[in-house]
Amino acid sequence: MKALHVRLTVALAALLVVLAFGLLLLMSRTSDRYADELRQRLDSGIAMYVVRELPLMKGGAVNEAALRELGNRAMTVNPSAEVYLLDPQGSVISTVVQHDRLLRQAVRLEPIRTFLNSPEKRPVYGDDPANLAGQRVFSVAPILNDGRLSGYLYVVLGGLPERSIATRLWGSYVMRASTLALALVLLTALLAGAGLFSVLTRRLRALDRSLDQWSMSLPATAYASSPLADGDEINALTLRFHDMSQAIERQIHELKATDELRRELIMNVSHDLRTPLAVLRGYIETLLLKREAPAEELQSHLSTALRQADLLGRLIDSLFELAKLESGAIAPRMESFSIAELLQDIAMRFRLRAEKQGLELHTLLDTSGVLVIADLGLIERVVGNLLENAIRHTPRGGRVRVEMSVEPAIVRVRVIDTGQGIDPEHLPRVFERFYRAPDFADRSRTGLGLAIVKRIMDLHIQCVTLLSQKDVGTTVEFTLARPTDSSVTALARSA
Repeated sequence: MKALHVRLTVALAALLVVLAFGLLLLMSRTSDRYADELRQRLDSGIAMYVVRELPLMKGGAVNEAALRELGNRAMTVNPSAEVYLLDPQGSVISTVVQHDRLLRQAVRLEPIRTFLNSPEKRPVYGDDPANLAGQRVFSVAPILNDGRLSGYLYVVLGGLPERSIATRLWGSYVMRASTLALALVLLTALLAGAGLFSVLTRRLRALDRSLDQWSMSLPATAYASSPLADGDEINALTLRFHDMSQAIERQIHELKATDELRRELIMNVSHDLRTPLAVLRGYIETLLLKREAPAEELQSHLSTALRQADLLGRLIDSLFELAKLESGAIAPRMESFSIAELLQDIAMRFRLRAEKQGLELHTLLDTSGVLVIADLGLIERVVGNLLENAIRHTPRGGRVRVEMSVEPAIVRVRVIDTGQGIDPEHLPRVFERFYRAPDFADRSRTGLGLAIVKRIMDLHIQCVTLLSQKDVGTTVEFTLARPTDSSVTALARSA
C-alpha cells in the first residue's frame, strides 16, 4: 500500500466510486424531474377543461355536487390527483380530499401565477395541502364570474405519498442493466488506470531501488541514514536524496581534511627528513675533507652519520607501516596469549633505557595467566610506541608505569607517565594521521606513532583513549578482548 502506483489506484477507485454515486443521484433526480415535467405537461389542461365544463361556483357559493363530480372524473384520469377549490387569496375553501388529511389551509400564489403566465416553464412545483414536507406538480385554472376572479381550481398531480421514480426504477430491469453497465465501465477504467499508473511509475521505482542499493553499499560511517517513514517512492526518494547530500557533504569534508593532513605530512616529513639528511651529508663531507684526521675523530663522525641514517630509516619504516595499515594490507593474525608476560617482556626491554634517562619504570600486572585474543606482533608494536613516547617526554626523576586491570570480557592496559603532558587544545587531534603536537611527538617526530597505535586498535575493534594534563602527566589506555568458548573454538579450527 506504500507504493505510489497503488496509492494512485486507490485514489482513482475512490474517485470513481464518488463519480458513480454522483451519476446515480443525478440520474435519479433527472428522471424525477423529467417525470414531473411530463406529467404536468400532459395534465396541465385538466383544471382548465373542468372549469369550462362544470360550474364550480354558483352565486358566490361552492357547487359541491359539481366539485364531487370533478373529483370523480379526476380520479378516473389520474388516481393520485387531488382537487382543491381556492379563493383568490389561495385559501382552501373546499376539497374532495378527506378533511383529516388536510394539513394546509392555504397555498402560495407565486407558483400559480408562474404556471398561468409562463407555460414554457415546466415543471412548476406548488404547495401540497395534504403534505407539509414537500411540493408537487399541479394543474390550476382561474374561476371567473362575470369577468371577476372568484377563485382557483387547484389540482395536485400525484398528491398521494408514493415511492420516488428512482426507487421504482431501481427494481426495473433497465435500471439494473444500466447500473451493471456503469459498474463494468468504472471497473474497466480502474484496471486501465492501475496499469497506466504502474507503467508511468516504473522508472521512479527503479530509481528508488538504485538509490537503496547505493545506500546499502556505503559503509555505516559514511552517512547517518534516515529512518524511512511511511510513504511512497517520492517520500523514500526525498529521504534518500537527503542522505546522499549528507554523505556527499561528509565526503567533501573528509577530502578537505585529508588534503590538509597531506599538506601537513609533506611539511613535517620534508622537515624531519631534511634534518638527518643534512647531518648525514655534513659528516660525510667532513670525512672526505679530513681523510688524515685521527681515528677517534673519524669514528665519532661515522657513529653520528650512522645514527642519522638509522633515524632516517625509522622515519621511512614508520611511513611505510602506516601506509600498509591504512591500505588494509595488514590483517591481524589473532591468537591467544598471556598479556602479562608480553607487557613484562616489553618493560624489561625498555628498563635499561629508562634508567639511563634517570626514570623509574614499574609494572603492575596480573600474573594469574590472564589471556587475551589479539595479534601478538601488533600489540607489541602498540605497547612499544606508548612506552617510547612516555620515556621521551618524562623528565629525569619521573616515573613510568605499565599496568593492567582484568574485567569479565576485556583487559585494560594503561601506560602512565609523569611527563610534561599535552595542552588541552591538542588532545582532540593526537590520534589523527600526520598530526604532530608541538609538545608531544612520537619517536619519528612526524605524528605517526599514535596514529599507528590508533589504526592497530581499530583493526582489533578495540578502543584507545588518552588522558593528559599539562605538567602532570599522560595516561594512554587501550582494551583487548578476553577469549570466550566460541573464540577459542574458532582459533582451534583455524589452527
